[in-house]
Amino acid sequence: MRFGAAVLREECRERSPGRSLVLDRLAQVILVHGMRRLGAGDIGRRASWLRALADPQIGAALRQIHADVGRRWALGELAAAVGMSRSAFALRFTRLVGKPPLEYAIAWRMQLARDALRTSERPVGELGFALGYASESAFSTAFRREVGESPRAFRSRARADAAG
Repeated sequence: MRFGAAVLREECRERSPGRSLVLDRLAQVILVHGMRRLGAGDIGRRASWLRALADPQIGAALRQIHADVGRRWALGELAAAVGMSRSAFALRFTRLVGKPPLEYAIAWRMQLARDALRTSERPVGELGFALGYASESAFSTAFRREVGESPRAFRSRARADAAG
């Protein structure tokens, strides 16, 4: 999964030819890997982004969120992109994923941030900018709100935990 997250981050950062194909295939690999780890039987019984990928419209919205992690999505944009009304989209997304679309987008950004802080030397401000935050301060505030500690404190603790 770490390799997949690293490739995903790189593809989101770069605008290389074939980017959308790589992101689509990577989403499929992550789906299969996740199903193996979680147990395929559990996926069908509870809300999760893995299950939601099977829904044509919600899956398309998830792929857009994952492919353009730095974008400040609006509910109406996502709904229109998949041909649904805002209310129907929000209801179905929440039912399938387990949280509202914009809350999911923030949670996804924070997951990528945690992975990057654990595994890279990338400066906090640069990482925040890549994830769609206008400044290091904005990113640090959002990270602290979601994770409960600053990005630098998280990085230090995660590395200390990994070392010993």
